[in-house]
Amino acid sequence: MKKITHTNLAILLSIVCVAALAGLAFLPGALSAQVRTAEEIRTALVESGIASTMTQESIDASVANVLRMLESGELTYEGFLNDLDFEPFDQGPLSAGGGVSAGIVSCFDYYTFGSVQVHATANVSTAVSGTPVTFVGEIVNDNPYPIVDGALYVKIFRMRDEPDAVAANGPDVVDQFFVRDNIALPAHGTLPIVFSWDIPSFAQSGEYAAAAFFTTSKKYNLLGLSFTDDVVGNQMPFLVMGERNTTVKFDKDSVRVNGNAYLFAAFPPRADSSSPVVITASVRNDTGEGATVPVTWRLYQWDAQRNENLIDTFQTTVTVPAGGSAPVSFVADDVQYPVYLAIGTVQWRNTESIINVRFVREGVDRTRINFPGITSFPLRKGEQTTLFSCLHGSGESALVPDGRLELRLTDETGREIHSHTYTGGVTGAMMGIASAFTPRRDYNVVHLNARLYQGNQLVDDARLVYDCNEIDPSLCTEEGAATAGFMADVLTLLIAIAGGLALLGAAAWVVVRMRARDAVRSGSAEPASGEGL
Repeated sequence: MKKITHTNLAILLSIVCVAALAGLAFLPGALSAQVRTAEEIRTALVESGIASTMTQESIDASVANVLRMLESGELTYEGFLNDLDFEPFDQGPLSAGGGVSAGIVSCFDYYTFGSVQVHATANVSTAVSGTPVTFVGEIVNDNPYPIVDGALYVKIFRMRDEPDAVAANGPDVVDQFFVRDNIALPAHGTLPIVFSWDIPSFAQSGEYAAAAFFTTSKKYNLLGLSFTDDVVGNQMPFLVMGERNTTVKFDKDSVRVNGNAYLFAAFPPRADSSSPVVITASVRNDTGEGATVPVTWRLYQWDAQRNENLIDTFQTTVTVPAGGSAPVSFVADDVQYPVYLAIGTVQWRNTESIINVRFVREGVDRTRINFPGITSFPLRKGEQTTLFSCLHGSGESALVPDGRLELRLTDETGREIHSHTYTGGVTGAMMGIASAFTPRRDYNVVHLNARLYQGNQLVDDARLVYDCNEIDPSLCTEEGAATAGFMADVLTLLIAIAGGLALLGAAAWVVVRMRARDAVRSGSAEPASGEGL
């Protein structure tokens, strides 16, 4: 079985801001000359943790790609580090200029890329086209806190027959889909998982693999980067045996962005802030008969995990001669966002061929939340916990000014438990905010709301519900139930009312007594019954 390359530095880089990965200090004047050695690039990959997801062949290819792009001027070393995003944020140089406020912490004290794993295998080593293949295993949470609103996403790869092409552009993608969402995992907990993929009857024979990705809120990457074909999580290999060795599919080596070759295992290309971006590709027909096939393009901002990220859809058909190829293209006109993902899909018979093409618009800044959470749950009276979130700029600027991130933790009734607000600049490097607090009672259910503003504009938000009944019912307590909190509130209110009535009664008694005394002294009235006693 050939190993699937994990080289997508580019793609990996572009978000890892992510979902994914570490906070690199992209600081003006902090980096030296453009000339770099292969060893420096390799060290950056290792220290980022990215190398642990890559084969040695992929690491070597990534180093070569970076050196080539540095030499040609397509990439700066600062840009490489900003995309790679691997070092803990150092606020000193930027805060000196008034951009970043105090109170910033390292995001990676709380968020770890790769901290959820999917350990599963195919139920057969060799499957027949036209039949399902089933994967059985478990999802493992290595974090010391629970995961909520999780989602398992899978890509089905077919290994390409050209080894050199695989190193540069990865395997062919023949399907991609969500397996399950609304996943809750206890701290250091596991969840059994079973899912199937129906192998198309017209699928090519060959080596395949299901590659796993795991996100929370369908936004925050804990395993793999779903917009890449090489920065992936756990892979589940299998063979397909069938009657077909030919197909109609995208030729990944033919893809161009604005006329330049697109490398799926390299940095995403840069485009200017306002011009249309033209994506072209060839559809190849290896069969012995001509084919007219539908082609669908979908343009997303950032990634395709959430429907709300969809910006544009374009459908067309293309006729491809037997043994030949035909060009297709898509024009991306949208200019609102810094990062885009264009997904092209060719359908032939009951098969699909998919390409995921990502690009960045220079000069467009937008900030982004990355993985809000709490460090322990359920909340326990008297036990300190921390409310935290990571955030970063998703464009190319080292610093985006006038940011504000509001974190608010509430109970089931909407009553605030704790809140924290950061106001200041947001760096391209991943940064974090955190606020420790001690609950006054137990909570079995809490709601976490995060809202990120750029100036006065709301640019991102997140809503998470932590419910011990969904995570692990054995952790729930009677004291943490909503009714317990309600009864405590009622008791407090009754005590307050009783106290108030007692004070009013005492005050009334004093007034009556004083009036009685005044009446006796003046001789204007006899004491009323009961007065003066």
